[in-house]
Amino acid sequence: MKSRRVGLALLIGLLIVSAGLNLLGGPKWFALNTLFQSSTHLSTQVLWRMRIPRTLCALMVGALLAVSGQLLQTVSHNPIADPSILGINSGATLALIIGGVSGISLTVGHSVVLGLIGAVVAFAVVMLLSVSHNGIDPLRLLLGGTVFSGFISCISYAVSLVTNTTQAFRNLLIGGFSGVEYAQVALLAVVFVIVFGLAFCFCSGFTVMSLDQQTSRGLGVAQGHLWVVATLLIVCATGASVAVAGNIGFVGLGIPQLINTIWPGSFKQNLGFTMIGGAIFMALADLVAKTVIPGTELPLAALSAIIGGCFLFAIVAFGERVIRE
Repeated sequence: MKSRRVGLALLIGLLIVSAGLNLLGGPKWFALNTLFQSSTHLSTQVLWRMRIPRTLCALMVGALLAVSGQLLQTVSHNPIADPSILGINSGATLALIIGGVSGISLTVGHSVVLGLIGAVVAFAVVMLLSVSHNGIDPLRLLLGGTVFSGFISCISYAVSLVTNTTQAFRNLLIGGFSGVEYAQVALLAVVFVIVFGLAFCFCSGFTVMSLDQQTSRGLGVAQGHLWVVATLLIVCATGASVAVAGNIGFVGLGIPQLINTIWPGSFKQNLGFTMIGGAIFMALADLVAKTVIPGTELPLAALSAIIGGCFLFAIVAFGERVIRE
């Protein structure tokens, strides 16, 4: 118990540091006191109008994607389930691209609606592919989701190429927080409160769902209701994240596994840890994306996969616990 309290304090400290670095870092680094200078200074305007909303979006998207992955792994009994691997991210991306080329103005509200529709449809298709006579088959879920994700991603790129809109949808296809504003911050804040409020309310039920079906039924868990709640949370978190930051993968796969490797525990015990861990990861990944090459932003989706892949290789090579018990 003491080690978990120390771990939580450590993660909160890292969260503050990573958020500060993301806020002040970039093609040009600013001093912290720039925040409190006159609003007529260009540096102060850059921080308040661009850096702060970008940092807040990065923190919330990282937290949402990490917890959506933890939820998906828990309810599907598949330790390597992830919204990006199962095609949920790709479904949201395709819906946004189709909406854009169809003439729909991709305002904040329209983007969220399209992202949610795409995420729901993709999740429904993957679930149908994974259902067997014994319920959801983890292997079919993984294989079906992987194939479907690749298929949808190819369609997204094909549509953008055929319609000459690849540059217009660049952030959506490769991921990034360039150009986000306070409207996106407000949207993510609403989704954040809904997702984490419900996740904490139902965390005990989700914890029991991680057990085998016979045991969870014997304990009186209403699996059908919890599946509906989990689906709602996963779709909302993923759809809103893609609508703001594009198709960013790995976070939902790697962060829950990394947290569980360091602090083994149940869904209930690790929910807060996973949320903070995802926020830290995304803030640092965004910092690297905008600072490594001055004047050029690296694709956040690719960068996230590279950084996350290194973490996973380390876990597999040196860790004793990769799969949640």
